[in-house]
Amino acid sequence: MTSSMVRLPALVFALVLGAGALAELQAQRVPVSTLPRVGTRVRVWAAGMRPDAYVGQIVGFPADSVTIDTTGVRRRLGFETGPVLVEEYREVSIPLVLVDRVETSGGKTYRRSMIKGSIIGALVGALLWGASSLPEVNPGFGDFVSGMPVGALVGGVVGAGAGYLFAGERWEAYPPPESGSR
Repeated sequence: MTSSMVRLPALVFALVLGAGALAELQAQRVPVSTLPRVGTRVRVWAAGMRPDAYVGQIVGFPADSVTIDTTGVRRRLGFETGPVLVEEYREVSIPLVLVDRVETSGGKTYRRSMIKGSIIGALVGALLWGASSLPEVNPGFGDFVSGMPVGALVGGVVGAGAGYLFAGERWEAYPPPESGSR
């Protein structure tokens, strides 16, 4: 075989591979028109930049990227739940080709955190109240069990209140799944 016969298939293979990679890259690009509007609170995953999500408010769409202001952090019990931010790093510009997934904030959710808090509180309250109701002389399992219902009730109420205070944010996939009527 001559060297030109070997080069031609290699050249064709390289062109096909390059065209396929270019088509895949353009297929992965997220068009600006499909992203949420400016001012929307979002959570954006860009694995090419960092493994966890960027959380903040969209402030603009400069040249094939999305800029997020990460200072819009939620507050719990009067404290900010995010890290202390340096002014020059608070706005992050993420290239659209690196965006893997986008979620929009649906507001605060209380139900799940209150249920979880009441279950944990009821268990802890039942154990503590049951243990505190034991007599000093000849304690038995019946004495322990007799104090558990009151402890479960008190612990459940306190735990639900704690769950309300520590409520999280509800995130919804974006773009929303299309319904059959659209």
